[in-house]
Amino acid sequence: MLGNLLDGRYQVLRVLGGGGFGQTYVAQDTHRPGYPKCVVKHLKPVTHDPEFLKTARRLFTSEAETLEQLGNHEQIPRLLAYFEENQEFFLVQDFIEGHPLKAELLPGQRWTEEQVIQLLYQLLVVLEFVHSKKVIHRDIKPENIIRNQKDGKLVLIDFGAVKHIQSQLLMTQTHTDTTIAIGTPGYMSTEQGRGKPRPNSDIYSLGIIGIQALTGLHPRQLEEDHDTGEIYWQHQATVSPGLAEVLSKMVLHHFKERYQSATDVLQAIQQLSTEIGEQSTQVSQVLILQQQAVVQPFSTNISRISVEQYNHLENILLELVGPVAPTLLRQLVISAPSYEELVDSLQIHLTGQTQIEFKRKAMLPSKESSTKNQPKTQNISITPPIPQPQTNISDDAVSESFVRQCEGELISLIGPIATFLVQKAVKSSPGISRSDLVRILAAEIADPQKALQFQQRLLA
Repeated sequence: MLGNLLDGRYQVLRVLGGGGFGQTYVAQDTHRPGYPKCVVKHLKPVTHDPEFLKTARRLFTSEAETLEQLGNHEQIPRLLAYFEENQEFFLVQDFIEGHPLKAELLPGQRWTEEQVIQLLYQLLVVLEFVHSKKVIHRDIKPENIIRNQKDGKLVLIDFGAVKHIQSQLLMTQTHTDTTIAIGTPGYMSTEQGRGKPRPNSDIYSLGIIGIQALTGLHPRQLEEDHDTGEIYWQHQATVSPGLAEVLSKMVLHHFKERYQSATDVLQAIQQLSTEIGEQSTQVSQVLILQQQAVVQPFSTNISRISVEQYNHLENILLELVGPVAPTLLRQLVISAPSYEELVDSLQIHLTGQTQIEFKRKAMLPSKESSTKNQPKTQNISITPPIPQPQTNISDDAVSESFVRQCEGELISLIGPIATFLVQKAVKSSPGISRSDLVRILAAEIADPQKALQFQQRLLA
């Protein structure tokens, strides 16, 4: 198969994996500029019986239509094409340049609580979308989660379309109604092991990954209560009661006792992050006051972190890792003797492209320092300037109704984490103006065009 040209355009470069009825290849699209890479999933029926092929074709088309819908999410590979050739079936999807999460989950190496919260949040948003399409992934494991080299985001791959078709065809061939389990031992819930997965079977798998990250143990190394079937793990990790409660509920033995939806878990994570954020904001304010009070005539070789530098780093981290940023910064700022060493310490807790992006932005001057000597009327912004209404100070003050309006607009663009970001911006700067609040929130929107429209709607 290597070197073959499929459908007259997809040239096979190498085999990614295979077994059963088919294989997966990395190929290049010879009809597009630059010959970009793609992933080709190949389904090869074991018989050419007309009735069997008719069933295979129906299942294949149905699964392709499902993948087409799922590809509308930035953290799911797009379906590029599907076709039949010589009574064999092929699906073509985006190739995600990056490395699997498995490469980050090293034996005996424990993640921080902040890293785990970030992991859960990124993937729960994807699962919320997937489940809204009435789809169950069925095989969530570190090998099927890719850290995108381009932006550091986690991408969920291998939705088991081919595996699902294979199991259905096997049932047709053997004339049996016995359901066949799709999944991986250790990450697979009890009901999924019986061939009856539910949406919160995916939640179970994600919870197991979170526990693996916190403990540094493979799922098969985790202890299990012989009477209840529950996983016994908290003594193996350094974890707060709040996060421990969320993870334990995600992996409860019986599906009826677990969280019933990804939205439910997101709300729990958001509440947890809000509590952490409020605590960290209070502590940060104390730290800043302490820093302002420190007089340093006795030590000229130690450079303390200024308030401006602290805020600069917090803004960058909020953009890159979300609501865990204040907690991470609070923990590391205490022991950092200089700004450069604080940046290095923070970088260690990030991964992949996020590390590079953080270091680049952190070593640039902050917006405040870059505009310190500029006339007040000059507006320096990464987005086109928005015409500012002529208002007096009282008109520009942030009211409760305006805060609610900001939340509503932002939730529609980035999801439930918007509430946390709005509240944090308001609490961090009690006298913040409408225009400054909107600009801060617009920075959380990845799409520049949508960020601009967000500002225009709220400030026009």
